[in-house]
Amino acid sequence: MTTSADPSVPATDQHTLWQETVLRAVILKLTALDGGELNSTVGELGLGAFYAAIDAADPSLATQIHDAQNRKAFSLSPLYGITPGRGGRITIRTGDEARLRLGLLDDRLFAAFIRQLLAQRLPAIRLGAVRFAVTEVLGAPESDPWAGYTTMGDLARLGYPPDRWTLEFASPTAIRWGKADDGTRRAELFPLPRMAVAGLRSRWDALTGDTWGRDFEEWVERNVIVSRVERWRTQPFPYRRQTYLGGLGSLEYRLLDARDQAAAAHLHRLLHLAFYTGIGYKTTHGLGQVRLRFGME
Repeated sequence: MTTSADPSVPATDQHTLWQETVLRAVILKLTALDGGELNSTVGELGLGAFYAAIDAADPSLATQIHDAQNRKAFSLSPLYGITPGRGGRITIRTGDEARLRLGLLDDRLFAAFIRQLLAQRLPAIRLGAVRFAVTEVLGAPESDPWAGYTTMGDLARLGYPPDRWTLEFASPTAIRWGKADDGTRRAELFPLPRMAVAGLRSRWDALTGDTWGRDFEEWVERNVIVSRVERWRTQPFPYRRQTYLGGLGSLEYRLLDARDQAAAAHLHRLLHLAFYTGIGYKTTHGLGQVRLRFGME
């Protein structure tokens, strides 16, 4: 493993800066102020509401994250708590309660979002034509299994990796993985360990300057298997005029050869990182929500 360096920043400062990056998973508890209809995932509506809140608080930051060429510094869940009806539409009635989850890899986003909520007499967000009051923001690990915070330094210091991990995928998950002979993009709906880890590895390297590279991914492919599957299914995920498919349920990853403890520890920290980043594509639109769980139920 090697690390890259920015010559304009002293090495000691560089080492500290990425370690101090705060990662957050925040649950917004919502109550509908209006009635109306939404699509079944609210992917583009949640994204629009998030950008609108950041733009109102810090327009330059909103432009920066919107124009970012690489993967965004946040993830978003579908709207949880209201069951879609026929045709995949969600009928909202005044007073209905729901939840939306944000994963944030840049503490400026959290500060701007909260600042915009607090600037309103009644903290609220708008999903399409429906306004939702934000009745509670859960961010502490003990407040909800899907909420929490950590730092990149805390993740880097994780040690004593287990020999198996249970991942609960709570929204449809799909991973772009190569192309067919005619150039058609492949989208895999069952996240085998290397597929799940590849995007996390590149995200980690981008955040820290590390260069774990494909050797690490190949180690995962050789040494980590899916050892158990629980309630796995596929589910459509409409977004604008398209419909994506993704898989969800629970998988257990098991380590076959634990002799390379450095690689095992890095796998361990990447699977913790996934709690904030999601796994696969369209994680800013509701796909790929995942958390580590202790054991299969």
